[in-house]
Amino acid sequence: MKDKIRPTGDDPAFNVAWTLFCTLHDEPSQERAEKLIRWLGVDPGNICALDDVLTLWALTGAALIKPALEEARHEEGRLQ
Repeated sequence: MKDKIRPTGDDPAFNVAWTLFCTLHDEPSQERAEKLIRWLGVDPGNICALDDVLTLWALTGAALIKPALEEARHEEGRLQ
């Protein structure tokens, strides 16, 4: 198990994983999904890189949504 996420420009596998994931996320297609799957099969390290990308994506989303959820709770309290 890895100790930490290392999303830097120094990791080519992370950069490719980020590009493939974002492209697939933004414009899903069979071709893009197959390209990601083929790339994952090339090297076990690619799977770790994609895992790092997905972890970063999830953590970033949580960081963005948390203030909005807290504001909504605050607003609910004022309406009661």
